[in-house]
Amino acid sequence: MKRAFLKYTMTVFLGMLFSVFVLAQTVPPPVAPPVQPPSEPYISISPDYFYTMEEILYLEGRANPNAIVTIQIRKDAGTEKPINFKVKADASGEWVVAEKTYLSAGNWQVRARQQVGVLVSGESNPRVIRSVVTGVNVFGLNIRYVAIAGIILVFILAIFFVFIYFRRKIAHLQKGLMEKQLHETEERFHRGFAEIRQELMDELKALATNAEGRPMTTEEVEKRDRVLRELESLEQGLDHDITDISKRY
Repeated sequence: MKRAFLKYTMTVFLGMLFSVFVLAQTVPPPVAPPVQPPSEPYISISPDYFYTMEEILYLEGRANPNAIVTIQIRKDAGTEKPINFKVKADASGEWVVAEKTYLSAGNWQVRARQQVGVLVSGESNPRVIRSVVTGVNVFGLNIRYVAIAGIILVFILAIFFVFIYFRRKIAHLQKGLMEKQLHETEERFHRGFAEIRQELMDELKALATNAEGRPMTTEEVEKRDRVLRELESLEQGLDHDITDISKRY
């Protein structure tokens, strides 16, 4: 009877071991809770209007402490390539972007996402920046419209002063040439007048010689008066012509 009891006990023990083994094989292992990605970072400061030729783009926000924050700036319309900045948040989660960059005129959307370890968050709500261009970008060189206007103004003034200089130079040359021509004309008038006056004086002398010792006849008196009138008219005409030439020049 003792042997039967031992046999029964062993059978029950082995059955219990078998049941525990089967139960261990059928119970599923514990499932780890799913890993949640970090929340989206927050953009707290961004400009409403950005004068891209004059200002530094300044953005500020919050994220998880020491997270890597990627900021992307995309234009609302067009095919321009997005601009990306990558910064690291400090121990309190604050991050800052302060960069000199060029944004063409129009509306740009700013979005941010953060990376904590290998986990990446979704994008933040967009902030809109209106870029205002006050110049042109030539081969990466920003030239403001004010500078262009100044260059054009200087160019116009230079042309104006060059025009004035050459105009005065030409006027001076013309005046010198006219004065020379006037002087030559006066000399010709004086020579011609001197010749005519000499002829008239010779006629008066001839009349005086013929009438010497006797009264002048009526014909001689008329001739003398005519010569004197012609001489006076010639002198007046010469003065008038010289004055008229001087006024015209």
